[in-house]
Amino acid sequence: MNNAESTKTAQQVQRARDIAALVKLWQAGMPTVPPPDEKQFELWFQIHGGDFGTLAFGLQECARLYLQRRGVMDYDHCVRHASKVMNRLTRDKTRRGKVEHFPLNILTPKLAAEVGLPPGIALTEQMYWRIQKRALAIQQGRIPAPSPSTAVPASEVKKAA
Repeated sequence: MNNAESTKTAQQVQRARDIAALVKLWQAGMPTVPPPDEKQFELWFQIHGGDFGTLAFGLQECARLYLQRRGVMDYDHCVRHASKVMNRLTRDKTRRGKVEHFPLNILTPKLAAEVGLPPGIALTEQMYWRIQKRALAIQQGRIPAPSPSTAVPASEVKKAA
C-alpha cells in the first residue's frame, strides 16, 4: 500500500469500492458501451445524496433498455437515460418523504429565470449556493444579466409558480 492509499478516509475507500461495483454493473449490463469516468459517478453520488441504491437502480434500468433495444444505444444516450431514471427515483422518494435530502434539490423557475438556466434541473447544495451568488451578482449589477434568448420568459415563470 502506497502513501496516497494510506491517507484515504474510510468514506473515500468505500466510495471507490462503490464506483468499482457500479462500473462492473455497467459493463455487465451494457458491454458494448464504455462506462463513464469516475467524475460522472461522483457527480451522481453528489446529486443523489450518496445513495448507492439509486445509482444501481438507474444503471439497471438503463441496462434493461439496452437489452430491449438489442444493444443499439450510444454512450451519451446511456448516461442520459440512467440520469433520468435516477432523478425520477430520487424525486419520487423525496415526495414520499423517504429521503433526507437537501431541501431544494431542483432549480425553481424564478431562480432559473434570474440566472438564465432551464428550470427543474437537479442541484447539489454546492450548485444551489453558486447559483444564488450568481443571482445576487446579477441583481447588484456586478455581472451582466443573461441574454433574453436564454432566459425563461416571465409569463412562463408566473405560470409555473
